[in-house]
Amino acid sequence: MYISNRYCNVIAKWLDEMSFLLMNPWLTVCSRFFSCYISTIFEKLHPQIKLLDYFIFGPLYALLVVLLLPVGLFGIVVWLILCAVTNQEKYTYVCVDESTLDNIEDGLKNLGTYTMASANVLLAPEAIARLNNNKCSYGRASKIAEQILNHTGKPLCNLMGKDEFEINTKCNSILTEFPCLDFLCLQEVWERSYALVLIEQLKEEFLYFLYDIGDYSFNKNFCMLGSGLFFASKKPILNADFNIFTRRTKHAKFTSQGVLCVKVLLHFDEDGNPHVGYIANTHTQAFQGSEVVLLSQLTDILIFVSLFKEQNTLSEEIIDFDIICGDFNADNMSPADMDVQQHSLFGEYQDVCVVRAGQDVDWAIGTELRQCALYQPDIQKPANFRKILVNDSLRRLYVLDADVLVHSMHLMTSTAQPGPAGYVEPLPCGGRRRVDRILYKGSTKEIIGYCFLSALTNLTDHLPVCMTWKPGVCHESHLHVCYCDIDSVK
Repeated sequence: MYISNRYCNVIAKWLDEMSFLLMNPWLTVCSRFFSCYISTIFEKLHPQIKLLDYFIFGPLYALLVVLLLPVGLFGIVVWLILCAVTNQEKYTYVCVDESTLDNIEDGLKNLGTYTMASANVLLAPEAIARLNNNKCSYGRASKIAEQILNHTGKPLCNLMGKDEFEINTKCNSILTEFPCLDFLCLQEVWERSYALVLIEQLKEEFLYFLYDIGDYSFNKNFCMLGSGLFFASKKPILNADFNIFTRRTKHAKFTSQGVLCVKVLLHFDEDGNPHVGYIANTHTQAFQGSEVVLLSQLTDILIFVSLFKEQNTLSEEIIDFDIICGDFNADNMSPADMDVQQHSLFGEYQDVCVVRAGQDVDWAIGTELRQCALYQPDIQKPANFRKILVNDSLRRLYVLDADVLVHSMHLMTSTAQPGPAGYVEPLPCGGRRRVDRILYKGSTKEIIGYCFLSALTNLTDHLPVCMTWKPGVCHESHLHVCYCDIDSVK
């Protein structure tokens, strides 16, 4: 297995590993200590299950925090020095089998369809996870990887039916299992230890990974959290780059939220020309409030992606597809997102779930779950959760409505209110806050499948989305056709 060096010399790499080994145990114990006194909504309803945390584990972790403090602080000092005096690569690259670097063509046999998934998995330090009504990030990371590998063995094809009514039903767009994936984009994999847990299991099928993605410096993220982005591919990665958003606010100032741009090699045609694809993975600002941050970040996405393609496309290469995906923290229907819906990004890139700005197709559902309902008995199993998601009334109990007026933290505690009849009624916007999206540059006729998954129920607070496409040559290989007008975007 090949793992890239984030630094220009071995000494800096050794110091990085040393600082991680010194500070990570202390930071983990600190997080565990605070988590003992942070209750999820479920635990607030059942306070007796927290008694052991309050009186046994909490004091024990407090003792460990004190004992490990000198070691942890020394590791933090080393890390801060590294951030100040060294130039780091913005990601760590992993190639499972080094022999594939010499024999790239052996892995380029799929000349037909491609399938990808995007999911926000909230693998954060325990205290932060509990603030978001999740817990046990290490255990969830392993189970998430298991669900991804426990796939159907097939791509999606639910948009290829001849019967229009059959296509436009939620029964065909909501599935319990992942399809067989070629590319995987995850958000909120906040620590390298969680990423390594994922890689250890996903390497059974995926050969190439990018993780620990971020731009660490005092003036960008106070040397704290990375971007949380994670990328896995069955196709060779030719180029990659990460750019941090130029404008962030509130808690995002302590992270490296931005855009990961990746160029993958797909195959060679009969003339020997390489066919490549571009995939961008992003996670935008949450809870922006009255500040206009999302619009700035969407513009950043367009600019960063365009520059990446311009700098990395060779004249002989043919671009088969160009995709942007991730957690946009805005949907296509809510009043609070009207300005976002009109952004030029969604004119240049197509969303197969969108009819027009402000209206989604009937078979599309929301992807942001109500945190207060994450551990309800009714959604313990993917099959049961799927039945609920198909139902327009029941779905509102577990998925946020697309009626958001202000991006604030009240969304974390929002519940569906009964109608005049005394029960939760179906609404046009009910359970349809679709913040996780896959955007495609080119004709949506090339998209042959799109679905929402219940596979990760009880493992995260978002629904994964998947897409299968069969690309033609979406764009010419000439740069003036491939890339947007950056000046007009600015």
